[in-house]
Amino acid sequence: MFSERKVLLVVNPISGDLDKDEICNTVIDKAKNEGLDLRIYLTTGVQDHEIVKEMVENLKPERVLVAGGDGTISLVAQAVYGLDVTLCIIPAGSANGLSVDFGIPANLSDAVEIAFGEKSIGIDAVSINGEISLHLSDIGLNALLVKNYENGETRGKMGYAREMLKTLSEHENFQVRITTENEVIETEALIVIIANAQKYGTGVNINPMGNMSDGFYELVIAKRLDFIETAKILTGNTDLNPEIMKIISVENALIECLDKEVYFQIDGEYKGMVRKLETHILKDYIRVAIP
Repeated sequence: MFSERKVLLVVNPISGDLDKDEICNTVIDKAKNEGLDLRIYLTTGVQDHEIVKEMVENLKPERVLVAGGDGTISLVAQAVYGLDVTLCIIPAGSANGLSVDFGIPANLSDAVEIAFGEKSIGIDAVSINGEISLHLSDIGLNALLVKNYENGETRGKMGYAREMLKTLSEHENFQVRITTENEVIETEALIVIIANAQKYGTGVNINPMGNMSDGFYELVIAKRLDFIETAKILTGNTDLNPEIMKIISVENALIECLDKEVYFQIDGEYKGMVRKLETHILKDYIRVAIP
């Protein structure tokens, strides 16, 4: 007889390089030991959002586990938005930025214990042209890196490293105007990061001011590559030279690329070329299991 307490596991079978069968079997064993009714869905890239949303509405699980990268997590978060469910992350992508920010370990057994634990927090999201960003999105240099990585043949951190030199040789700065509730900034930029969180999946702390539950997100504006200013931000120092790098906390921002279309990515997924981004905070968007 099935338990009335239900759990859904959503797995992206092609993300990262972890054994998805091992993930499924570990979760199956844990759910069985907890006396929970577990269902599993493998994403296909076709109508996953609609299918997950329908499954959640029909099953009414108390939690949804996601084994995949930040893009898969964002997809599931949107599918369960507004429902009484806890999102639980099992790191299984190439970079796993969200899990790094939450302190969820890469070790499968530990991550599963956290996923079935009782501790959770509500986090904000950022709407970007109607799409949802839970973590870090950007235009410019890193978005081009994400594009090159997606087109490359090597996965994981080694894949990112291999594409970095190519990306640096291809990238060009762009002119941008950023209009917020408090100011208008017009500048040349290497990258503009829309940061709900602090760290990329590599562990690089690009936004020391980041707090996913504070009702704000940050815009990190780097005007050019600079060793000293980059070293400052990586060590958590926000006393930056505004002529090189600037961080501002906002609730709303219009970002306009003035001279050309620019590469754009959301939570590790390349989205194409853009000229304008309309962004605003979505407070207390979803509840996430944490250590």
